[in-house]
Amino acid sequence: MKKIIFIITVVILSATSCTDKNELLVPYQNDITFNELTLGTYTHTIPDGGFTSGGVRFNTVKKGDGTFSGFAYSNQNNRSFVWTDTKAARDTNILSVYTAYRNMTEVFAVGCASNETDTYFTLDKPTVVQHILFANNTYNYLAMNYGANSGTSIANPNIPSAPKAIWNTFAPGVTRKLTNDGDFYKIVVKGYNGSSLTGTVDVYLCCRKGADPANPTFAFLRTDWIAADLTSLGAVTKVVFSTACSYKDGNGKDLIHSYFCIDGIRLKADEN
Repeated sequence: MKKIIFIITVVILSATSCTDKNELLVPYQNDITFNELTLGTYTHTIPDGGFTSGGVRFNTVKKGDGTFSGFAYSNQNNRSFVWTDTKAARDTNILSVYTAYRNMTEVFAVGCASNETDTYFTLDKPTVVQHILFANNTYNYLAMNYGANSGTSIANPNIPSAPKAIWNTFAPGVTRKLTNDGDFYKIVVKGYNGSSLTGTVDVYLCCRKGADPANPTFAFLRTDWIAADLTSLGAVTKVVFSTACSYKDGNGKDLIHSYFCIDGIRLKADEN
């Protein structure tokens, strides 16, 4: 059962910050939450051949070097820099969701849309997806918010009491923050009913002024889960994810990697 925290006011948050988390949580019984997937504390799984949650099938392509495309699932929540340029250290941030406060959604899925074909889920019959919760993973958040720090000792922005040190996002090619007008990083969600495209929705996880034609004044970098309305896709049997970014290298390749987190998939109830 997924449990989602509601912060009503700053006063209530302050008054309840030391209480047991279960006193603050409200269950959503019908959402696809991934919580039936078993994980140890602060761990993740990159399954062979995909996985199922709530009757929905998520695709995974596990590669020989330990990387993946499609979806993994995790309960990791990290808000710090990568300490060393090792796979284990990078995976800590790649498989972690970035939230302003300790993540309270338990298990979630991590997408890697490194190509146009692997990152999708399927449903047994045409169904309307009402919404999906999206969030940045820690690896991308750090790259977009801090750029790269390759030689200067700085304070850890999330742990002020920690000693100054040299940290790095270890995001190849990233040399600046995504703070320029027109900067963006978004998830492109496409719906299909059989082989027919039903629609496309853009979900911005970073959006600077002028980046979103529909909302040219918007300026944000997501630091928590956001519910994206996908009802415009109509009834679908397959939902496919890709990413797009304004920050590119000299060859036109996106410099912000194609990672994102999803949770809380709400399907429209069958009214028949």
